[in-house]
Amino acid sequence: MNSTTTKSSVITQVLFSAVAIVLGYLLLFNKSVQVLTLCQILCGGLVIAGIVSIASFFVSGDYKRIDRYGFTIGVLLILLGCIGLLRVNDLTQHFDMYTGLLALVLGVLTLQGTVQVKVLDYAIWVISLIISIVCIAGSFCVLSEISAITGLVQGFSSWVLLICGVSCIFSLIVTWICILLAGRREKKAKQEEELQKEAALKEAEAQKEAAVREEAAQREAAEQRESQLREELARKEAALQEEKARREAAENAGPAESHHTGFDPQEELPPVEEPNLEFGPSENFHTDFKP
Repeated sequence: MNSTTTKSSVITQVLFSAVAIVLGYLLLFNKSVQVLTLCQILCGGLVIAGIVSIASFFVSGDYKRIDRYGFTIGVLLILLGCIGLLRVNDLTQHFDMYTGLLALVLGVLTLQGTVQVKVLDYAIWVISLIISIVCIAGSFCVLSEISAITGLVQGFSSWVLLICGVSCIFSLIVTWICILLAGRREKKAKQEEELQKEAALKEAEAQKEAAVREEAAQREAAEQRESQLREELARKEAALQEEKARREAAENAGPAESHHTGFDPQEELPPVEEPNLEFGPSENFHTDFKP
């Protein structure tokens, strides 16, 4: 439903409520007003409302849509107004019935507002429910002509009409306020939900970053352990090579040491014979040389 249809419905409800309030007030507090005059005014108002509805049907472009019945409603209102003007005397005789019917419509509208407020979860729906029940019950008594109840108060139908008009306006205002508050509440809840989602995303990103950092730390620790293991293996390999070199050196030095195994440094050496340095006679040399 678009905004134009919504505004039209609200205007219609306000118009019916205003008519009910004016009629109830005039019938109760202005005794000089004749019911016949009121019926003529109401029937004339129906004719005018029908003309406005038909004109709006063409001006607003509703004829281009299949779900608009402004023309039909306008024609019906014009016909009802004309019939009422032609039979204004009969209308005057049964005026209480028509006012009871209008009060019943307003009471049902009030009940709809009650349901809306209840669904929106506001405690004031209880007050609205009581008011709507009173309006519907009063209009039912008027239409059913229960004299045991209607006879208790003078101008019962007029009081019911006045109360129903005021109740319908009250229900309309309360429903409108509750809808606005509900819209703000939903908007706030949506904002809070978005904030929660953002916080959850940030937390997830933080957890992801922490997991990445932890994984990097674990990888670094593993690399350090691997490096230490390689260094340890290198040291062991160097130690094995050194041990192997010592063994090879020991094996190579073994036979040389065997020549000196029987040597005693305190043992006396055998006397060494002095060499004979005597030479025979030779040419060009002195033969008389003796050592």
